[in-house]
Amino acid sequence: MNLQSVLDALIDAYRGYYDIKTEQVTAPFDAEGYFSNEAQQYFLVKAAKVASVNAYEHVFFAKRESLTTSELTGLDAAAWQELLSRVKPDGDHKNTDCTLIVVTESISEEIRALVPKFSHSKNYRFGLWGFSNYRLVVIGADDLTVLTNRRGRDLTDFVKQHITNLLQKRGDET
Repeated sequence: MNLQSVLDALIDAYRGYYDIKTEQVTAPFDAEGYFSNEAQQYFLVKAAKVASVNAYEHVFFAKRESLTTSELTGLDAAAWQELLSRVKPDGDHKNTDCTLIVVTESISEEIRALVPKFSHSKNYRFGLWGFSNYRLVVIGADDLTVLTNRRGRDLTDFVKQHITNLLQKRGDET
């Protein structure tokens, strides 16, 4: 499978829930996704607000023909720094999370060993103003290998299922 087909399948999978941007994207990424969930609880009328909980997620997509350890480290740092620049913590903020999805032709042994080691998290005002966590997913387009860090494990089945389903709909062989 080619890189662009896999990336397009992932973007289509996220498009149902996220606002996707493929033009004027922050460098070094090829696409971005944004999700927000702002929930409020009221007592009888809106003037009597009981609680407000806001959750956000930013997804950064990158496509690389070959992926080196320095390039993955650079993408990791860029995604985390970009997320931190977008966080607006306050008393109603629950979380603002970051997901980096990298699609590459094939995954080297160095990358296989490195991916599980990436980890970022941050609390705002000792967690009273929420937190941020980081998920990393690296996909090998040649055999649809999906590698993740610890927080990204829950995305493995989602990614595999949606890539396979969307590529089959388009008539590509998996």
